[in-house]
Amino acid sequence: MALWCMGMPTTGTAQEGPIEATWADSVIEQLAGSTIDDYEATMPVARRLFGYYRQRHDTCHMAQAAVAMGSCYDALGKLDSSLYILLQADRWKEKNCDPELPFRVALNLSSVYLSLGEFDRVDSVCAHALERRIDGARSKHHSDLLFNRAVARAENGDIQGADERFKELEELARANNDDSNEIDALLNRGALHGIMKDGAGARRFLSKALHRCNEVDCPMRATILLNLGALANDDGSHAEALALADSARSTARSHGDLYLQMRAVAMMSEAAHLNGDHARSWDLTKEHVALRDSLLDAEKVRAVSDVREKYETEKRMRQIKELEVEKLDAELRETQLQRTRNVYLFSGIAVVLLAGGLWNRLRFVDRARRAIQHEKDISEGLLLNILPEEVAEELKEKGEAEAVLFDQVTVLFTDFKGFTALSEVLTPKELVKDLHECFSAFDRICEVHGLEKIKTIGDAYMAAGGLPTPNTTHATDVIRAALEMRDFIAKGKMHKIAAGLPYFEIRIGVHTGPVVAGIVGVKKFSYDIWGDTVNTASRMESSGEPGKVNISEATYALVKGAMKENDVNGVVNGHNAQHATRQPATGPAFTFTPRGKVQAKGKGEMEMYFVEALAG
Repeated sequence: MALWCMGMPTTGTAQEGPIEATWADSVIEQLAGSTIDDYEATMPVARRLFGYYRQRHDTCHMAQAAVAMGSCYDALGKLDSSLYILLQADRWKEKNCDPELPFRVALNLSSVYLSLGEFDRVDSVCAHALERRIDGARSKHHSDLLFNRAVARAENGDIQGADERFKELEELARANNDDSNEIDALLNRGALHGIMKDGAGARRFLSKALHRCNEVDCPMRATILLNLGALANDDGSHAEALALADSARSTARSHGDLYLQMRAVAMMSEAAHLNGDHARSWDLTKEHVALRDSLLDAEKVRAVSDVREKYETEKRMRQIKELEVEKLDAELRETQLQRTRNVYLFSGIAVVLLAGGLWNRLRFVDRARRAIQHEKDISEGLLLNILPEEVAEELKEKGEAEAVLFDQVTVLFTDFKGFTALSEVLTPKELVKDLHECFSAFDRICEVHGLEKIKTIGDAYMAAGGLPTPNTTHATDVIRAALEMRDFIAKGKMHKIAAGLPYFEIRIGVHTGPVVAGIVGVKKFSYDIWGDTVNTASRMESSGEPGKVNISEATYALVKGAMKENDVNGVVNGHNAQHATRQPATGPAFTFTPRGKVQAKGKGEMEMYFVEALAG
């Protein structure tokens, strides 16, 4: 489902002078319902509106502008920025704001989580929004939320649950004469039934989708034809598959869609080959190669444009951060001055009490104060076991803690090999005891190296360096901690083998990049991080090997900057990494073994490195 994203208003533009209230209110109203035409042109308008309403402490309109920014960030592929600003919007939506605002926030948040592969969060966000009503009626975004929830179910492997959600969407769309969502639902139900090996059901839903599409001339016609063609090929009806793919090619060509043209020609080539027409199959193969090259050329042009835009964006962000640092410095000086005043004030009160001869009363007050302080210390100790100190302080002072975007942190994931098999030979008590011993050691290692433990998920352990207080050593800190964790498990394995007991083996993955961090929930809350960096760190772990610490190219590039030039011995350097000789590279603290490009689930091929501590 396409993102709900506001577009450029047709009346009024963001001018350089001061914003007028009538212009701002008019444009924000237009942004609240229009679809996007130009993401890049919409963004500066939304930013200016956000700044305007922030100065006026108008949180409802701030949230509307934040949703516009977040949805456009998502469409432009800047997922971390999108998640950060949308989480802010979620905090600002109030009961007296536009009734549709919570649904727009939920829809855009679920779309970002879909892009990040966090499907459980998608399901949770959508389910909560779908339960809500506006004066007893459904939101106008109900269908889109239902669509995102169905996709999340399918991505999580719940094919039956996804089909039920799409069936609900199909029936709702038909009742509302919503052609687009009805066709979308039928197309996806056809695909799901294909996954379930129900060829007859898949063909039935796809044929219904094609019939409705022909009635309204929808843009999904080529995709539906390709799905029907795939079914025909599977059934051995290669002539039918060839005809369907040919129709898909014509439709894609009329819409200028190179990717669908390429897919259609590939299917035609396969069908012709299976039908015995090898000469036509060869001609179609050459056409497929030409289309692929055209598509790659278009991607190269887009990539150059993206690099230029990224440079300009980073330049602006540096200027903004410099201003923020100056402002923060001034606020800090004022805070320190205020604290000094408070110390003198409380000292004065104590003198008055003693001079008044209230010793007994003061002693009673002191005992009560000590008891209260003792309870406070206990509660604060518990809070600091759950949250980082800086976040805990913010929570105590404000009653809430804002989500924060960190430009660069290093994330660590661990996972035990064969944990499921091990759980079958150990009693639950023994299993929990072993896990507790391992995770307690990991906690101590993280504390020593200044890492923040994020959470455990079953037998997986997650931590990060460089937050909540940013630093420049997070990559090396995390690698040292990872190696200590690996060595701890290796020693435990040796003892278990000697005793004839089952043992753990561990894989560890590390990646560096931006994340959004904040508190999840209002009860039993926890400090968590989100973003593609987290997903990539997990892929580093799953793509590694037992007893090894597997790091990404981003982490390697950061750490190798500290390497001594005269110690470099076969180092893999930036642009020529994929052509380098596969031999260890040494640095002041670590040795790196390049692995080349390794296939990572959902990420494609990625450069990876095994890292070891330098002997001596």
